[in-house]
Amino acid sequence: MSSPSERGPFPDENLPEGSVVDGSQLSEAFEDEADYVVVGSGAAGAVAAHTLAAAGHSVLICEEGPWVRTREFTEDIDSSFRNLLRDNGLQVLRGRAYMPMLQGRVVGGSTVVNSAIAWRMPEDVIDEWRRDFGLGDAITMKDLEPHYEALERDLGVHPVDETVLGENNRLFIETGTKRGFEPQAMRRYERACQGSSRCIQGCPNGAKQGMNVTYVPWTLAMGGRIVTDARVERVVVSGGRAVGVQARSKSGARILLRARLGVFVAASTVQTPNLLRRSGLRSRALGENFQAHPGQGFGALFDKPVDMGFGATQGAESIHFRTSHRFKLETISMPPELATARVPGVGAELSKRLSQLGNVGVWVVQFRSEGKGRVGTTWGGADRVTFSPTAGDMERLRTAFAAIATMMFDAGALEVWPGI
Repeated sequence: MSSPSERGPFPDENLPEGSVVDGSQLSEAFEDEADYVVVGSGAAGAVAAHTLAAAGHSVLICEEGPWVRTREFTEDIDSSFRNLLRDNGLQVLRGRAYMPMLQGRVVGGSTVVNSAIAWRMPEDVIDEWRRDFGLGDAITMKDLEPHYEALERDLGVHPVDETVLGENNRLFIETGTKRGFEPQAMRRYERACQGSSRCIQGCPNGAKQGMNVTYVPWTLAMGGRIVTDARVERVVVSGGRAVGVQARSKSGARILLRARLGVFVAASTVQTPNLLRRSGLRSRALGENFQAHPGQGFGALFDKPVDMGFGATQGAESIHFRTSHRFKLETISMPPELATARVPGVGAELSKRLSQLGNVGVWVVQFRSEGKGRVGTTWGGADRVTFSPTAGDMERLRTAFAAIATMMFDAGALEVWPGI
């Protein structure tokens, strides 16, 4: 496999002159103005910015994190987490137990570090929202269909190709099929995936079609601008209308971005409520009813090579239990530094297992929780998210854990490590 330096140019290179303002390099106050200001450059913000620019509007994007270019992505987990993830990857959901919560803090947001999974909203979920929250015909699958098609076309969404499936994913599909769990290859937004299993460190090949190599560069090509390494402190409101944002760069410089027509806040489920609070919005509902799809990985030592170092990071799934038990089963490949954390034991026992790391695979339970949490802040102003699953969630999780452990033993696992 050739190295990234031997390929290119990548879409995040050779950008229009003046289109990127690096906040880490600002030595004095900075001001700019556009029709619209978009806070955040992840899946929501980047698409919103591109849509506005395509309609002929001038657009300014403000991103808290840096722009780490494709050629700068590295295999090293420590530097990747420091450069790409919020709180160095140590952010957690607080409740009866602490659960990791990974968020990208980089141009492209979490699309840079996730596994490129592209899922349409299931129609039964839309029906549930319409029934439970009185949405009526405000959101229908028919309305969403052309937008899904456009996104999938732009981002090259398709099932993982057999050539880059890898043994971890292949083993999952073969075993799930025998069990009647109807597994399938993941649909992902990528073009020419090389199976490097490095999604979480940023795709080194420019294959994953994250916002950093698609909608953000496309927006800049249409005249948009982006300020990176700049944390928005508040939305400026005048006469009941958002007219801009105040931010502070990584270097400490004050930033004012004025918006002639409006401000789009796309700072994620966590950062958006807290930004709105800092901006003076008062609502009892703000930050309430946080929900997520927590997951739990199971490691296993198989009787055959798995080689998580090759294959789509997450390339196979089963939705057999989605409607009946609210969970799905899927795969995930991990770099050695993370995979070793799944390996139990001490001393000679641990050493023996680590010597067999090539036979280790990791599969995951993801569940749609009924539990609800809250997004708030600590006394010091840092983000704080509380969440605990319900008793019903825990009962369904037990079913999920049994299903995935059984699959692993069926696939030839000598040992299964729940990691809980």
